[in-house]
Amino acid sequence: MKIILTSFLLAISSVTSQTPNSCIPDRHFNDDDGYFEEGVAGLSTDLDLDSAHGQKLPNSTWAAGLDYPMGQFEQCDAEDRFCRAPCNAAPGCQQFFSTHTCAILTFCNAEGDNQPQNIWQLPSQDALDNCDFDDAILVGSTSASSIERNRMLTHQAKQRELQGDQLCFGYPFEVDHELSTYFFASQENCEQNQKIAVVVADYDQTADQCYAIGETTSRLNNCDCRLEEKPSTLGEPCRSEFSDRCFEIMQPNRPDDGCCERGDCISTLKDFEHPDGRAKELERRETCDDSTPGLCYNEDGLGTDTNRLGSTNCCTKTCTECGTELGAHALWKPCTALNGTVGNCGFLSRYDSAPFQCDFSLCDDGDEWNVDGCPFKLFAGEASCEDSGDGGDNGGDGDGGDGDGGDNE
Repeated sequence: MKIILTSFLLAISSVTSQTPNSCIPDRHFNDDDGYFEEGVAGLSTDLDLDSAHGQKLPNSTWAAGLDYPMGQFEQCDAEDRFCRAPCNAAPGCQQFFSTHTCAILTFCNAEGDNQPQNIWQLPSQDALDNCDFDDAILVGSTSASSIERNRMLTHQAKQRELQGDQLCFGYPFEVDHELSTYFFASQENCEQNQKIAVVVADYDQTADQCYAIGETTSRLNNCDCRLEEKPSTLGEPCRSEFSDRCFEIMQPNRPDDGCCERGDCISTLKDFEHPDGRAKELERRETCDDSTPGLCYNEDGLGTDTNRLGSTNCCTKTCTECGTELGAHALWKPCTALNGTVGNCGFLSRYDSAPFQCDFSLCDDGDEWNVDGCPFKLFAGEASCEDSGDGGDNGGDGDGGDGDGGDNE
């Protein structure tokens, strides 16, 4: 085994001295140092009183007898709507602690335990499974008090009060970290499962994805962007990016001052009467290919990106016509494959494993995508077509949009 002891004070120095590859305030976490604290045991039951969106304080307890994700395989319950392949079949999916760059993973002794613990980094899943420390690296020790730790993590003042004089060690994941998976363990208690497998995602990629989800969440409809009405398990940075973007575009008085209670508020981006919404819709129309049939989903606004309850119109709209001027939540889903008169035209739910199928043989005479009309025949690959007037007229309402209701939980 290799002893490369990174003392906590050295860790403080490496984190607070910013380099081009460091995490910095405003670009990453908007606090004193640009980092966010993650607890090795997940989240506690105590709310962070400084959080604008109900985030819980981290649980950093590092002790034998607790359950940590160790890369073990687990099969999910097929009755759970979040259970999908391959996790719904044996052997299931590996379980990891998920974090991101610009996070500091904290390991703290259990309350009342004043004996420092060494934190070892193991080279592989196999080494972790077998508690093989031959090539392990000693990366630190819980020898620093929480007061010392919070000189680095000043934004976690409430955490300092909660943990008192617990002994802790913080492992930072920098922007330029080298691995995608990390394995940590206690040499003394590895056989008692005091070990953890950590997967590290990129901060910016995660933040961008959750920022985008904040623009489409159904929480906009009932003004719950701060996650007060419905609890959320989102962690950082997803939680902040999602909540802040949602709150930024929320309109609690649109269409009127009762929309929050009814659950039919619309965001600035889905409001064609709002300058931002109009600009976004017109930008979307520039990308439309009206020679491709598709599904105009959710004109009635009853659907989210999970409940599949929105209206389905395969016959009468083009991409240009199916958008926020038609309905705040209308969403165009172009067909990507055609088998005879049946096309695969997007997904009603982000949990769907198979696309929604439009059967264009069901379209009425005069509909845009009636199978005897010129638009459909051209899409189906006919060399030429004369519009006899019994097919679609390629006209429409002159509307369009980009709505996509849905929550990310």
